[in-house]
Amino acid sequence: MFPHLSPAFQAFIAPAQARSEVWRTILGLVLVFTLFLLTSLLLGIGTAFLGEYIEPGLGASLMREVQKGRTIFATFAMLTLIATMIPALWLILRFLHKRPLRTLLGPTGRIDWRLWRGAAAIILALGVIDATTTFFTADLIQQMPLIKWLIWLAPALFILFLQTTAEEMVFRGYLQQQLAARFKSRWVWWVLPSAIFGLAHFNPTLFGNNAWIVVAITGLMGLILADVTARFGSLAPAMGLHFANNLVVMLFMNTPGQLSGMSFYLYSADMQSPQMKSAMLISLASMLVGYGIFMVIMRRRRL
Repeated sequence: MFPHLSPAFQAFIAPAQARSEVWRTILGLVLVFTLFLLTSLLLGIGTAFLGEYIEPGLGASLMREVQKGRTIFATFAMLTLIATMIPALWLILRFLHKRPLRTLLGPTGRIDWRLWRGAAAIILALGVIDATTTFFTADLIQQMPLIKWLIWLAPALFILFLQTTAEEMVFRGYLQQQLAARFKSRWVWWVLPSAIFGLAHFNPTLFGNNAWIVVAITGLMGLILADVTARFGSLAPAMGLHFANNLVVMLFMNTPGQLSGMSFYLYSADMQSPQMKSAMLISLASMLVGYGIFMVIMRRRRL
């Protein structure tokens, strides 16, 4: 173990120590995403064939629906696909690393719900402030009746929990643990997973010239989540932060587009416009200020 790391973080990465070879980590990451893509392909083909069997033309219609991502079915389908990385991780950890999936959560092998709730509450409080500002400054459209939204809310929260948990297990669990168990440099175990996380959100089709700002924002979010994970020695706070952030965007207030099918309110925004670029830069600056405050508060909890 590395003595320069805090006891909490050393305990967090301990399960990865025995099999932290670089080749093993790279192979594991490649296999996770390969299995994810294979599952996506199989589920897509299955959906298309089943739809065509039920009614000619339905399969093609469902696939177009998922591609646009603007319906309840499409949102559930896309989040479910991301959640399939959890069983993929289970397979890779069991057969390649010889350790159980629960070791990604922390030393106890369980979710620390106190940390999870505390982290989620912070984001929800900030989300309420942001939503209130948007409510009074943007033209909102109620996408569905309240009763319909409430009926779908419980399954949406469940699949959203699985989706955010899957992403955290891959980036802040598996990748951060494996790299920290092998390398001393924070540039490797802190920055590299966050950079990959940011690049995974690169979408020039949706964001145009603003795509790299989105990468910067999500990359910074990745750094924050990785830092929180390292300081607490648990995946729970990052899971709570990620869940609450996606809840506000995907289930309450969103712009029309991918993963907007379950949002209660929609508001128009050109994601490729210079105005949106300015808003994104302000968001990036706000995150930096907020993270700076967090660092001051947490200065006694060393990495």
